Amino acid sequence: MQKVILPFLSGFLAALFFREATLGLLHTAGFISTGGFSTEPFAPLGIPEFVANALWSAVWAVLMAWLLRVSPERVAPWVQACLFGGIALTAARIFVVDPVRGIWPSGNMLPPLAEGFAANAAWGWGALVFMRAFMSETETDE
Repeated sequence: MQKVILPFLSGFLAALFFREATLGLLHTAGFISTGGFSTEPFAPLGIPEFVANALWSAVWAVLMAWLLRVSPERVAPWVQACLFGGIALTAARIFVVDPVRGIWPSGNMLPPLAEGFAANAAWGWGALVFMRAFMSETETDE
C-alpha cells in the first residue's frame, strides 16, 4: 500500500496544497499573470485544469517515490524531490503535454520554465511532506 496508494494520494494533495498555492502566491506577488486553481477546461478531457494537474501529479508522485526510494527507514530526499518536481514535471508539461494540446514551445521560454520550475519544485517538496506524514515505520509492505 505504501508503494502506490500513499504516493498517489500524496501527489494529488501536494498538487492542490503546494503547487496551486505556489501559483496563487506568484500571481498575488505580480510575477505571473494567471493564478492557481484554473477552472479552464483541460482539453481533451473537459475537466478543470487544476483537477487534471492534480491527477497527473499523483501519477508522477508514484514514479518519484520509486525513483527516490522514499521509505520511512531512509533519510528523506528533500533536495532530490524538489529537483524531480521542478525538472521532470516542467519538462513533461512544456515538451509533451502542451504539444499534445496544440501549444508549441516558442519565443522566450524562460518565463514559463521559471514559473513551472517554482510551482513543480514546491509540488515535489509537498509530495514528500505528505508521503513522510502518511508512511509509518511499523506498517509492513504487502
